[in-house]
Parts: sequence; structure tokens; C-alpha cells
Amino acid sequence: MKNMKIKSKLIILFVVIKVIPLLMISYIAVIGANSLSDYFLTSTHSLFDSSKKIISNTASIAIDDSIIALNKKSQTSMEVLSYNVANSVATFLYERDKDILFLSKLSINQDVLQKFYDAKQKEILVHGKYYYNEKDSIWENDQKKKATSRKTTEAILKDNKKEFNYNDPVNLNEKLLPIYKEVVFFDLEGHEKFKATLFMLKKLDH
Repeated sequence: MKNMKIKSKLIILFVVIKVIPLLMISYIAVIGANSLSDYFLTSTHSLFDSSKKIISNTASIAIDDSIIALNKKSQTSMEVLSYNVANSVATFLYERDKDILFLSKLSINQDVLQKFYDAKQKEILVHGKYYYNEKDSIWENDQKKKATSRKTTEAILKDNKKEFNYNDPVNLNEKLLPIYKEVVFFDLEGHEKFKATLFMLKKLDH
């Protein structure tokens, strides 16, 4: 009987000393693991959200800067194009003023006026009919441009060998046309004395 009681006490003592602390340690370990998992999960979400926010802000700033740069470049290109067109028109008109001053210093007759008219010609580019390509969203010409191929397609200068864009020269159709539709000389009373026109030029050609 006493042996049974001693065995019972030993078992209880073993349970108290070994099993219960082991269970407590296991419980604490599980709680700690869950807490650590929650911490890592929260930290990961927080880090992901922070990274996402940083990337989104950086992308937005880069896009905004690119839009501003492209708009500025487009604006500059349009300003340069507008200036070149206006300057070309102004130059053309100034040249016509010089023609009038030149003629005012000459003794005008039909032969002089006709020679002046014949000398005032300019080449223009002749192109075919343009149509809009819906697929590629570009304007195209029904005439194919022929490029002149060259043997040498590499940069001659050493500084240009790293970045070099080579374009073959394109053969463009040109036509020589008179600048003036007609040139007429009037006397001081407003009567027409001499006239050179495109019709006369064609008539002479025939």
C-alpha cells in the first residue's frame, strides 16, 4: 500500500516537474510563434504598402516630369516651325519689294519685262495625293519616294561612331514654276503698257 502511494507521489511529482513545464513552454512557444508571425505579417504589409506608395509617387513624378518635358519640347518645336514659316514668308515678300525697286530703275519695254518675268522662277516639290492611313494613324503619299543608296554607311568621324543615324538621301520630284502669275507695267495715267504672264510664257514655249 505504501509502495502504491510512493509510486503515485512519484508520478505526480514527475508530472509537476517535467510535463507541466513542458506544456507551459510549448504554449509559450506557440504564442510566441503566433505573435512573431503576426509581427512579420504586419511588417510585411507595412513594408509593401510603403514600397508601393514610394514607387507610385516616383512613377507619378516621373510621368508628370515627362509630360512637362514633352509639352515643352512640342511647344518649342511649334514655335521654331512657326518662326521659320513666318521668316520664310517675310523673306519672300522682302524679295518682291526688291524686285519692284529693281524694275523702277529700268527703262521698261515688253522685252525687258518678259526677260524679268522669265528669270523669276523657283523650284517647288511635286507630290502625289495624300490619304490618311487609319491603321497606322499617319498621312501617306501615293507616290513612293526612292532613296539613293550609298556604299559607305558608317560614320567617318570617330566621335560619331558611338551614336550615328544614317539616312539615305531621297530623290524628290521638283518642278520649276514662275514666281509671278503676271507682271504688268502701267504708265502714270494708269494705262497698261506692257504685260508678261504665264499664258504668254506657255504660248512662247509652243
